[in-house]
Amino acid sequence: MNFIIGEIVKAQGIKGEVKVKPLTDDLARFGRLQTVSVEGCPFKLRNANARGGFVYITFEGVNTRNDAEVLVGRRISIDRSQAKKLESGEFFIVDLLGSDVYLSDETYLGKLDYIDNFGSADVFTVKGEKTVRFPFLKKLDLRFESAEKRIILDAKTFGEVCCYED
Repeated sequence: MNFIIGEIVKAQGIKGEVKVKPLTDDLARFGRLQTVSVEGCPFKLRNANARGGFVYITFEGVNTRNDAEVLVGRRISIDRSQAKKLESGEFFIVDLLGSDVYLSDETYLGKLDYIDNFGSADVFTVKGEKTVRFPFLKKLDLRFESAEKRIILDAKTFGEVCCYED
């Protein structure tokens, strides 16, 4: 299984460097990688460094701005085995997506459709009878039952922080 860790947003300079919007919380990861896939094609990294919330990468074989322009808009992924080891209570977003979401009072909300990362808190989007969004907060006491692909949230706290779409 592959994890998407970034999206190439533009060519940078004239020597084949690309600017990448990271889709991971571990920007240092890019500097530790030797190879990645760009939309299924393997690329070796020559250099990667983070600046200003973006990662700037040069790939072997991508030597000109024209070469880099071809990659704009494509996503960078790694094999799951290259991902960091998780601590207890940590989850990969890809493992949470598609989970059934329940409140502690057994109310079914729907399936987890998307997670936005805004820096201060991840925002979960659940689609069911209604679409509902809520920030990931410790006080929600999120429990993830991976075998059942089920998320359970504290009902009282959820009512205080959720936002339903009309």
